Amino acid sequence: MPRREAGSPAPLRLTARGRRVVVVLLLLVAMGVAAGVDALLGHGAEGLDLMRTSSVVVVPGDTLWSIASGMAGERDVREVIDRIQLLNGLDSASIEPGQVLELP
Repeated sequence: MPRREAGSPAPLRLTARGRRVVVVLLLLVAMGVAAGVDALLGHGAEGLDLMRTSSVVVVPGDTLWSIASGMAGERDVREVIDRIQLLNGLDSASIEPGQVLELP
């Protein structure tokens, strides 16, 4: 073993457990940095649109078709009607004034 000079610090020696702790800490820091960069770049927000819903109160004269066509945009109105029925547990296209419908 080489001799140390007086006053010089002893070399750092890690046990196997200490090395594992250092590796885990480095992985946690790397995951935190990756999540922060992802948040700054705005990735991951696309999936949130799928979960966003709103609601509408049915007024006299409303039909599922009129409600769906008002919010369909470029999507097929029939698909929007199917999603509305699925969200609200509707067995048919019949709706009543005053009924609250969840919209995709």
